[in-house]
Amino acid sequence: MTDELLTPMREKALKLRVEGRYKELIEHCDVLLEKGLKQQDHKAVLCAHIHHASAFYSIGAIEEAFLSVDAHLQHCSQYGDENEQLNGINILVILYDYNKEYEKAKEALKRGIELGSRLKHWNMVSNAYSNYSHICASEEDYEGALENGLIGLEMAERYVPDIPILKFRVKLNIANAYVGLGDSEHAGPMIKEMLADPILSTYVRERAQCYDLYGRFLVKTKEFSSALEAFDIAKNEALEIKDLLLLKEIQERRCDLCEILDDRQLGFVVQQEYIKLLKTLQEQELAMTALKLEVKHNVASIERNAKVDYLTRLFNRRHLEEVAANWLAQAAEAGSSVSCIALDLDNFKSINDIYGHLAGDEALRKICAICRNVLWRSDSTELLARYGGDELVFILNGETLDNAKDRVTKLLAEIQKLRITFNEKPIPVTVSIGMADNANGSYSRFADVFYRADQALYRSKANGKNQMSAFESSMR
Repeated sequence: MTDELLTPMREKALKLRVEGRYKELIEHCDVLLEKGLKQQDHKAVLCAHIHHASAFYSIGAIEEAFLSVDAHLQHCSQYGDENEQLNGINILVILYDYNKEYEKAKEALKRGIELGSRLKHWNMVSNAYSNYSHICASEEDYEGALENGLIGLEMAERYVPDIPILKFRVKLNIANAYVGLGDSEHAGPMIKEMLADPILSTYVRERAQCYDLYGRFLVKTKEFSSALEAFDIAKNEALEIKDLLLLKEIQERRCDLCEILDDRQLGFVVQQEYIKLLKTLQEQELAMTALKLEVKHNVASIERNAKVDYLTRLFNRRHLEEVAANWLAQAAEAGSSVSCIALDLDNFKSINDIYGHLAGDEALRKICAICRNVLWRSDSTELLARYGGDELVFILNGETLDNAKDRVTKLLAEIQKLRITFNEKPIPVTVSIGMADNANGSYSRFADVFYRADQALYRSKANGKNQMSAFESSMR
């Protein structure tokens, strides 16, 4: 199901990402994710996860980025197409590269290349080969870097319509491989040709990278003064786009060159610039740390909301079934008890028909509040959830049915005291309850235990409502 009302939100997420407004992007995707989950708009959910991952990575919140990628891949396995799988792989590679997990990055890239080739998404395939080239260079495998870069260029040339920047980015990796191999015959002319490319007037980051690469080439050929000039240009370009990490690398190379040139005056200036940059990076890191804390809070909030029913604020059916399945599997091994209580409001349809749905919602919320207060004692061994409509389910891990009955008896007494009015009209509210257990581990599936509790619930309804019943073998 896709809600077209969320399409503008997906488009805005892309715009914020392109513009690098990461804090706004995270906040926007929080809302998009919440709306997507509530409305079962799977495109919106996948969009939120992938942009979350990109934004978290960009601010250095790597743990949160991995969680978002994992959430994207899990949701994608159920609801996504192969294009979404490809998006997930591409983000995953960036995270592996950041953590220097190069083998994992290469395995992910191989999957991306296989999938992209099958889909004939040659731009994605080209990008994957280009990234593979970058990974090889990081491992100082420059032969591998060159081989993959050349294939990446071939893939970029297959893509229609022609995208010059796609080819240019691959060429940066090819030229970098030539520099690493010490192949000045190929590296020099290629880099000079790239520096003359009009495309650099539009793409400032690539211009900075190209001059940085040229400076490294000139260091290899021992043209130190020219190398310093190239690094100076790269520094200014990196400053323009405020890419502080690239700037740090360039400044370190400038410092090294000043020592080679034995230019103490310039060396002092460069050292001062470098110290100032480190201070800026430290201040930025502090700001990022604060943002990460804020992000973690937001992530925890979204995760909680994904498990919680919006009306009653109890856990939802999906979370109930996940937790109950885990508890029952453990109980089956240990031979321990898990009890299930199913509760249903009596005459709920009549309440909605006579008093209106707002009155029905209010009655349901009041009942949930009493259930929470009377039944729920432990967050680690008990779970109360809205199963659907007006039916609630309470699971007790490690609790026998006899002990559970005492609480249910008290619950019925508390609900019978309840007086609800809506628009000054009294609303009669009672509940019917069914109970069952896993027979000391004999039943390991939630569906089996819930079926028995539900059968007991129907018996309470049939016997006049406003009472509880426990499952008996005769109900089968």
